[in-house]
Amino acid sequence: MSYIIKLISENCYIIPDDDGWLTTTESQQEAIDIGIFDDMESADETAQSFSGGMTRGIDYIIHPVSKDPYHVVEIIIPEEIAPNLKNINSFIKNGKAHIFLTNVTTADDAMDGFTRYGVSTGKNAVLYKTTQYEARKEAISQYLNERFGNQWEIKLLAVQA
Repeated sequence: MSYIIKLISENCYIIPDDDGWLTTTESQQEAIDIGIFDDMESADETAQSFSGGMTRGIDYIIHPVSKDPYHVVEIIIPEEIAPNLKNINSFIKNGKAHIFLTNVTTADDAMDGFTRYGVSTGKNAVLYKTTQYEARKEAISQYLNERFGNQWEIKLLAVQA
């Protein structure tokens, strides 16, 4: 796990500048790109050296982050075979419906070792890291083939935490 430091009162992040000194940025993405700490202890020490006397949890917080973002699984199908979902018309572009994979597994399904998939217009869309998606790709493809034949394509859309 990696970490970034957020200054609470200034709503910004501590990062190194080009000369190796510490500065701040308002961009969480920039903090992730250049201000990552490999462990919480070094992040805490850096925050303390940035401005002595700061208290973790009051003046600053240390966020766990990952360079491997979560993704929603977008499924693109022809408009003609789009399921009747809430607000589906607002998810149709150029004759294609852009819907999302969702997990509809019940407690009984889970106890029996089954994962059940469904589709939605975004409510309860599943979030996967790339490796998690790759591990489930075959089962997801099987579900989509059963539901939509071969008239589907998948896009993984990165989401911001």
